Amino acid sequence: MKWAFRLVLAAAAHGVLFMVAALLFDKFSLSFTGWLIGTLLFTLFTMLLRGIMASLARKYASSATFLGGLALTWVGLLLTDLFTPREDFDLEGVGTWISVTLIVWVGTVLYDQVDDRLIDAVHARSKGRPAG
Repeated sequence: MKWAFRLVLAAAAHGVLFMVAALLFDKFSLSFTGWLIGTLLFTLFTMLLRGIMASLARKYASSATFLGGLALTWVGLLLTDLFTPREDFDLEGVGTWISVTLIVWVGTVLYDQVDDRLIDAVHARSKGRPAG
């Protein structure tokens, strides 16, 4: 249950981040279908890759966490771009790739700051205990 709730929250955050990035960059085209498929694929790819990155981060300390997060975001976007039809989800140009990667990464970092607390609060409330 906790994992499913985390997946829904992550997808919601990624969907908002994709909309913001698409509004900011002309070379990031996004249809409604692309937004939906892209959000789902990106969320799935990044959640699967997160475990790999977490084990590397534990092994190589904080610099790996920073670089790993950026790499994870870029790989997630790359896979999403490859597996989503071009007319629905398309990133073009080095500047667009860098900017969208940074926007989605920063948004994900901010989301991660509240994610665990929100999950714990919902879990505690569903068990009838006060959060905190």
